[in-house]
Amino acid sequence: MRYIEAVRAQGKSLRTSRAAVTDRLSSLDLAPWRDRRLALVGMGASSNAIASVLGEYWSAGVRAASWLGSELEQAGAAADAEAVVAVSQTGKSAEIYSALSRADCPRLVVTDVESSPIAGLAAATVPLALLEDSEVRTIGYTGTVQALLLLRDALAASGGPAADWDAVADEVERLLPEAERLAERLLPELKGITAFDVVGSGVHAGTAAQGALLLREVCKLPATGYETYQYLHGPIEAAGPGRVLIAIGGAREAKLAASMAAAGATVLLITSSDADAAFRLPALGTAAEAVLGILPLQTITSVLAIESGLPDGEFLYHQDDTKVG
Repeated sequence: MRYIEAVRAQGKSLRTSRAAVTDRLSSLDLAPWRDRRLALVGMGASSNAIASVLGEYWSAGVRAASWLGSELEQAGAAADAEAVVAVSQTGKSAEIYSALSRADCPRLVVTDVESSPIAGLAAATVPLALLEDSEVRTIGYTGTVQALLLLRDALAASGGPAADWDAVADEVERLLPEAERLAERLLPELKGITAFDVVGSGVHAGTAAQGALLLREVCKLPATGYETYQYLHGPIEAAGPGRVLIAIGGAREAKLAASMAAAGATVLLITSSDADAAFRLPALGTAAEAVLGILPLQTITSVLAIESGLPDGEFLYHQDDTKVG
């Protein structure tokens, strides 16, 4: 699927995926993963999705840590994980496969391919049931965020649902035309930019990481994602004229955006707060923002890619050791 088509199909995909995930979670015995120290493990967009939801797991009292597949394999028993939740849309990520094959604890896999090598290592699987996607896993990112939050609800001892997912899917479809118009307006300012910093905290630490990944994968542009407070401890020093800062979050990100605009950087603020924002998110709660915050980044990368003759998010470099099977 073309990249922009995948962006536009996300509302529908969230609905179909939620039905499949909810159905599976209702039939699974989750006791091996409940009240355990969880290792949430992924690579690429999957690891960014985990970063987006990790704080929501903590706020629900679920003990969880985020791991790259390569890190979890290296840590081994020192990771002190009592159960693993692995996320791989294709089910073929070599680093996750290797880590799971050595994990001596219950393994649950969230994947779009239940017949995949990684799913074969699992005691249980949660199917994403996504629509056809772009090569850079556009639908896969938002679908994975939703699935992980539904899993959080199923594992949590207390608290209500993380979000009204019907409302989230509706908001995706309502906001996308606005996000596309914003991207078209910003295109003249963004042409010729030499570097992008994408910054966010809380659920938007993952949004920032995913936004930077899209700028690299789709547009082939230098971009880096930072957690907001980590950005303030040094990386901010490279901001200024000729650079873009995309800040996603609340009051601290609004303050950062204002100060960087005054320093001459091109600034985009994405927020649900009362700040003067380029793109305003609806106040549906942090879990919903974990999905909705990526939309303007997706449309911005789309128009930049089209401008550069790279509309379909196709990869230039294929590594022969990152997939199994």
